[in-house]
Amino acid sequence: MTYPIGYLYPNEFAEPLVWLPVLFSYSLLISGADLLLLAFIAYLFNKFKRTVPVLLVVGLAFYTVVLLGPLADLRNPDRAPLLFSHAQVIPTEAHPGVSLIALQGAVMWPLGFILAALFTLLYFAPANYQRYLATRNPLRKVLSIGIKQHSLALKAFLKILAVVALVPMAFWAIYPASLFATQTSLFIWLNWHTLVPMYFADTFVVATAVAILAIWLYGVKKSQNELSSLLYIHGVAALSVIALLLLQMAIWNTSYGGSPFMSAASHIMEWFVPVIALYAITFGLSLAASRFLPLSLVVPFTGLVAAIVNKWNVIVRAQYALRSGLAFLEPGEEVLVHEVPIMASIVAAGIFLAIILSILFPLERGHD
Repeated sequence: MTYPIGYLYPNEFAEPLVWLPVLFSYSLLISGADLLLLAFIAYLFNKFKRTVPVLLVVGLAFYTVVLLGPLADLRNPDRAPLLFSHAQVIPTEAHPGVSLIALQGAVMWPLGFILAALFTLLYFAPANYQRYLATRNPLRKVLSIGIKQHSLALKAFLKILAVVALVPMAFWAIYPASLFATQTSLFIWLNWHTLVPMYFADTFVVATAVAILAIWLYGVKKSQNELSSLLYIHGVAALSVIALLLLQMAIWNTSYGGSPFMSAASHIMEWFVPVIALYAITFGLSLAASRFLPLSLVVPFTGLVAAIVNKWNVIVRAQYALRSGLAFLEPGEEVLVHEVPIMASIVAAGIFLAIILSILFPLERGHD
């Protein structure tokens, strides 16, 4: 439902927790957009040649799973197709304003998916053709769509696809944060001025952590130079999150220091300290791992732990600040009882799809 003042969330004034913790899992899989974004940029600048296949497969898997969340969480699942058939992306007299959910779900996500899927299919087509010649597997012939090699025409078309796909991927990468920042009721989100850039950097931490872990799984010896570059990006993203959290802390202390509003803000800032410490650790490990490669296996886990704690604070705990901003209700354990299996299954779905795609698309050869 869209109003001139903005989007009114379902049952917003009846539920203490509007966005259930399930969204926390979706926010982790949003990193698929960043993985694809990184893959497209790498292809355009002829970088990360050995890593691009992994980025594409894992990124497409995570990106595909994400939309299941918004559709499944609608109060009336039978009306989910209306998100596509009657998406309100242009203001009208009867329905002023624009629905960010409709814009992202009905325009940006499908556009990004089509572009990413087409890019992935074409990128892996020559390698699948080589597999077909070696195995005579008809599935490989279908996946090759008759493309035998990376011709100049194919490379040019892939670069055009990559450039166009950068737009929906960039929008999707900040989708949750932009959704939180544009709502009009929840005090913490409304006054978290660094939320969107911080969330983007935080998602890049998750994306690069997943990429580093995937490189270890698929063969780190062949990608040592590219691994060093990913460690650098991971470290810069972690450092960016630290800087933006410190800036937000300074903003809240300056704006609300000594006022009743600090009651809610201080509870959120309590978690800033361990989050900053975790990101500082992953930043330090990223620097050390560039010199001592085996240490890079630890970096993804410290980065993921930091991102998980940060996202839980941003998405779940922030909702327990009263809309007035004058009090904070500590989350109870009962919230997690029925959510944990669902959260785990969502992440598992992304991992399962990544395994399936890694079988369909050869990761080790034929991509030059």
